[in-house]
Amino acid sequence: MVRMTKTFTNLGLEGYEILVEADANKSLPGIEIIWLPDAAIKESKERLRATFRNVGIILPNKRFVLNLSPSDIRKVGTSFDLSMAVAILVLLQEWRVHHQKDLEKYLFFGELGLDGTIKRVNWLLPSVISAIKKWYKDFFVPSENLYELEYISWITIYPLDNFLQLVWYFVDWKDLQCVSQSKDVESLYNVQYDFEIDFEHIKWHILAKRALSIAAAGLHNVFMIWAPWSGKTMLSKALKSVLPPLWFQEILEVSQIYSVVWKLNKDHPLIVQRPFRQVHHTASKISIVWGWSNLTPWEVSLAHKWVLFFDEITEFPRETLEVLRQPIEDKNISISRVSGSVNYPANFMFVASMNPCKCGYYKDPERACTCSINEVKIYQNKISGPLMDRIDMILEIPRENIDKLLDNVKSESSQSIREKIIKARQIQKKRFAGTNIVSNSDMSSNDIEKYIPLSDEIKEFLTTASERLVLSPRVVHRIIKLARTIADMEWVESLEIKHLAEAMQYRSKSMFVER
Repeated sequence: MVRMTKTFTNLGLEGYEILVEADANKSLPGIEIIWLPDAAIKESKERLRATFRNVGIILPNKRFVLNLSPSDIRKVGTSFDLSMAVAILVLLQEWRVHHQKDLEKYLFFGELGLDGTIKRVNWLLPSVISAIKKWYKDFFVPSENLYELEYISWITIYPLDNFLQLVWYFVDWKDLQCVSQSKDVESLYNVQYDFEIDFEHIKWHILAKRALSIAAAGLHNVFMIWAPWSGKTMLSKALKSVLPPLWFQEILEVSQIYSVVWKLNKDHPLIVQRPFRQVHHTASKISIVWGWSNLTPWEVSLAHKWVLFFDEITEFPRETLEVLRQPIEDKNISISRVSGSVNYPANFMFVASMNPCKCGYYKDPERACTCSINEVKIYQNKISGPLMDRIDMILEIPRENIDKLLDNVKSESSQSIREKIIKARQIQKKRFAGTNIVSNSDMSSNDIEKYIPLSDEIKEFLTTASERLVLSPRVVHRIIKLARTIADMEWVESLEIKHLAEAMQYRSKSMFVER
C-alpha cells in the first residue's frame, strides 16, 4: 500500500508542489529516496532512522522507498525530512492513523534532528506563499520558523518542536495547538528607526537634496560626481532616512528573498524597512548577482524595492559594472547555471558616486588636477555609455564653503521630506492601481503613452532638446518619467514644460570628457 504526503519546494521564488510517496516491501532492509534528490536529501535516510528509533518506533525489516514527485524538478535542502517521516509513519500505522483523510490538505516542512527535534529551514516563506496561491491553508512547520508566518492571514499553522508531537496527533489522537494570524499587520509599522544621518544635518547642497528626494519618490537611478569631500557619500547614506515604508505586499515580496538567504529572525521576522545595500569595490560580478550556491540571490535582489549603492564606482572593474545593465533595465535578474535557471526580482534604485578623475580634482575650482586629459578619459571610460543611458539623474555635488557648514540656519528634516515622498508615492499607487507598476520608473514606453499624455508643445520641446543634446530614445523616456515624478512631488496632474526642463537639468555632463 502506497501512502502520500505533500510539501512544497522552490526554484527561485517560484513554488512547486512535491508529492512524497512511501512504499514498503520485503527486499533488503533500508530506505531508498528517488527522483532527483540532492546530497542533503539522500543523507536524510539516517536522520529518519534515528528519529523513529528515538521516539520509540521501531522500523520493521523492510525496504522503504520514498518517491519525490514530479521527477523533473530538482529537490534541494532538508525541508523534505518531515514530509518523508510522516509518509513512513502513516504507512506503518495505517490502521491506527487519525486524520488520515486530511493528509491531502496538509503541507509539511522541517528538518529532523537525530533525537527527533524539528529544526528551522530556509526558503519557507516563499514556499508557503506559493502554496497559498494553490489554495493550501494548513501547514506543519518548525516552531523556529513561526515568526515568518505570523502576519499572514487565512492560513492555519501547526508549529512543531519534535516529531513526537506528530506521532501523538496522527496515532494517539491528541490535539495539536494551531496558530492562525497571531499578529496585526499594523504592528509592523510601529517600529522606530534611528538613522545615522538626517537631511536636517546637511545644511548645504539644497539642489542635491531636492534631486535625491525626487529620485526617492519615483525610484530613479542617481549618479553623483565631484571632487573628494564634497558630501556625495553622506548624501547617499542620508537617503535611508527618507525612504517611505513598504506596503504589506512589498514586505512579503522582499521578505521572501531574505528568507532564502537566512536573513530573517525573531527580532526581524519580516523586512519592513526598505533595504539599503552598499557594495564594496572588491566585490566580484558573481557575488553581486548570486550567492555562489543553490542559485541563491545576492546584492541586486537583496536591494529589491529600494537602494543599491556603489561608492567610488570607478574603482569597480568594468566587467563587474556591466552585469548591472540587465537588472537595471528589466527589473529582475536571471541566473543560469548547470544546476538550473531561476529568476529573482531586482527592482532597485541604483545610486553611485565617483570622483571625476584619478586624483579627484578635474575641473575643481580650488585645486589643480594632476591628471592628463588622456588619463581622465581612461578613468571616466570605466563607466560605459549603455550604463550611463540607464541613469536618470547625473548630479554634480560641488564642495560648499566652510561658512555654510557652520551656519546655524535649520535645514529641512528627513521626516518632512519623507512625508512629501509618501504623498507622491500614493499618487503613483493610485495611478497604477490594478497593474504591476509601483513607481514611475517602472513604466515601459507603452506605459508612458498610456499614463503620461504629452501635448504638442511638450512633444516639440522634447524633439528640439533631444536633437541639440543628442539624447537616445532610452534617455528621452527616462526624462519623461522623471518629469512625471517632479509633477507628482508638486501634486500637479498634467505634465508641464517646466517639469521636463528641470528633469533635463539633472543630466549634467560638464564634468565628463567628451567621449
